[in-house]
Amino acid sequence: MKVFSDPWVGHPKLNRLGMHRKRVKAAQAVSRFRRAQSVHGFNSDEQHLLDQGFVAIENFLPDAEFAALRDECHASVEAAKAAKPLPEKPEVWGFGDSDRYDWGFDRFDGSTLNRFIKPGPHAAAFPRNRRFKRLARIVTGKAMSPRRNWIYQTANGDESDIPDQQREFHRDTFFNAMKYWFFIDPVREEDGPFVYVPGSHKLTPERLAWEERKADAAVEARIQQNRRGMTGSFRIEEDEFAALGLPQPQTYPVPENTLVVANVFGFHRRGDAVPGTDRLSLYGNHRPQPFIPFGS
Repeated sequence: MKVFSDPWVGHPKLNRLGMHRKRVKAAQAVSRFRRAQSVHGFNSDEQHLLDQGFVAIENFLPDAEFAALRDECHASVEAAKAAKPLPEKPEVWGFGDSDRYDWGFDRFDGSTLNRFIKPGPHAAAFPRNRRFKRLARIVTGKAMSPRRNWIYQTANGDESDIPDQQREFHRDTFFNAMKYWFFIDPVREEDGPFVYVPGSHKLTPERLAWEERKADAAVEARIQQNRRGMTGSFRIEEDEFAALGLPQPQTYPVPENTLVVANVFGFHRRGDAVPGTDRLSLYGNHRPQPFIPFGS
């Protein structure tokens, strides 16, 4: 559990005794132990992921394999659109509920529509790619389940109307976890490319102290019944990076057939976008239980 609304995670006395600090340190140690069991020797892309917390690998699939996957994904997007046109505006502020259909589901993050479409045969096979499986193990020490894989269309809305909280810098949870995007179409600056702070996945003394301060604030929010403040996805302002010894964030527009893998214990956000633009990718969220010591 990561949210401080949980009675144990947000327990005031346990956190005064350093529970959050100890959980973060223990989770990092378990992740390193699992990685050592499952991955040995790193190529340049893998080393970049290990060192920087992020990697973008262009031309990931052979041309013919990618063309078949691209055609399948475009056909799936058109079929979903024919069944249910893209909704134009969210009905509520913040993270919306999922509207589920036979082909998948829609969910709004503020003004941004996330359309998740069930994968066809080519898309479903992607997580079994050997190179991809190694990258997942480098981040978490465990293989990613192929079931956590979607065709993912991101439709950008009007930020001046309803802000998208995913465009705030944050880390997802208190342990190493992975998200990936395999881009079917090119991502331009105006499409809202991924933004990451290189090296921000490392548990330095400065980062650990920041984690503890944020946990203290989340416990206080629980005491005050401020639900927004109880989130376990801690937010950070851009002007805080220097004090943590971190560089400036980098934005990653990419061509088609590019795999982006990120350790989302590091700071990241969805990039700024022009309303009406969109992105299309395969997407997966790999968040294994942090305290199981055995890799796979």
